[in-house]
Amino acid sequence: MDAPIVGTTSIEHLEQAVAALDISLSDSDVEWLEAPYEPVPVSGHE
Repeated sequence: MDAPIVGTTSIEHLEQAVAALDISLSDSDVEWLEAPYEPVPVSGHE
């Protein structure tokens, strides 16, 4: 999967984004990240 890096303002940020490509997630992490988002009400907001 490829995605543009929008808003990179420094070489350091670009290097950090590239380093993130080497991160491995467990199956349970991937499952949690891919689960549909269920919005929750904000307390004190009408």
